[in-house]
Amino acid sequence: MMSIATHPRQFFRSYKTVIAIMVTTAVTMMGQGIISPVLPLLAKEFDIGMAMIGVTVAVFSLGRIFFNVPAGVVAERYGRRIVLISGLLIITVSSVLMALSHSFVELVVYRFFTGVGSAIYLTGALTTLADISTTENRARYMSYQQGSLLFGSSIGPALGGFAAELWGYRAAFYILAGLSALGLLWAMLQLPETSKLGGAPRTARSRGRPQERRQGPRTFKTLLALIASLDFVMVASYFFMVVFTRNGGRGSLLPLVGDAQAGLGPGPLGVIFTVMALINFFAVIPAGWLADRYGRKALMIPGALMTAASLSAFIFCQSFWTFLAAAVMLGLATGVVGPAPAAFVADLAPEGGRGLAIGLFRSFGDVGGMIGPVLLGWMADTASFGWALNTNAALVALSALGVALFVREAKRTRQGASP
Repeated sequence: MMSIATHPRQFFRSYKTVIAIMVTTAVTMMGQGIISPVLPLLAKEFDIGMAMIGVTVAVFSLGRIFFNVPAGVVAERYGRRIVLISGLLIITVSSVLMALSHSFVELVVYRFFTGVGSAIYLTGALTTLADISTTENRARYMSYQQGSLLFGSSIGPALGGFAAELWGYRAAFYILAGLSALGLLWAMLQLPETSKLGGAPRTARSRGRPQERRQGPRTFKTLLALIASLDFVMVASYFFMVVFTRNGGRGSLLPLVGDAQAGLGPGPLGVIFTVMALINFFAVIPAGWLADRYGRKALMIPGALMTAASLSAFIFCQSFWTFLAAAVMLGLATGVVGPAPAAFVADLAPEGGRGLAIGLFRSFGDVGGMIGPVLLGWMADTASFGWALNTNAALVALSALGVALFVREAKRTRQGASP
């Protein structure tokens, strides 16, 4: 069968879609980054404790956990475009409502719905990329989207801090709403419906009620097949540890380690984390190319082992330069992992089940993102930073071992591969 990238017109159309996804993702994630340093400060205005401030951050992931899979189901039944646009619309509206919130409860509820919108949009975006790609270029397509996400989320916090200084905390949320609205407009104008091109063709007959009645049992059967698939469970568990480490070891623990062990204040830590994010950004697209050329496991396994080694290395960091060296290693390692897990899941997803598979896969990651900071923080409190970091490292290495021993690489063909 001729791939999308084989015919010049189809080739251009596929890259036009990729660019549209990249722009939309970058703009939307820039907005999310803008409010990241401001959200806890706005929550504090409602005279609440530190634990409740943490709830305003965690509830975003909670919304994503509950809506990743439903978003995938809707993408299969009604198409990708409606999912993408709906997600961006929810983010835009809920961002305005956060800016207008008059109580802590309102802020939490509206923040929950930004998580819902994020889940819907990102599931639709990854499913769209899976539609227009083949096993020979899928990791590259995924890497473009991930690079855009990293770019937007990394430059957003600085803009949010300046906006809060100039115009107040709520200004950051209005900027988020404005950027989300721009992403929504871009998606409406530039993003085509790709389910006809990929794994979920929708004909005039298939839109009728008989198909809708059959969709429920089919969806449940696909869900059971994914849960019963050792390949899927092991790769999804691997992704669980990727986000567990991103939010827990890197996001929550390392700033505390830098402060306690190396005496680093906010300024030096900001420099180090910026360097780590830039290395991550510049590594992710080459990682996609390598994963397409040499296979997904060829990147996933060494990336995880390098991540484990760098986490353990932080235990011995007593200065700015040693901490920076370990951070460079971690940034490179997490960039190497990059888009390979998502591409792997898209490779093995059953026909007509890509949206469901990607939604379920993303839910594994979001659960890891909620558990990581809590578990590692508890271990650091009750034992030490060393115990927490080594536990994180051991779990990452264990997930890599599971992939190495039990996951079968999807059969790959060079037919129709894009350059």
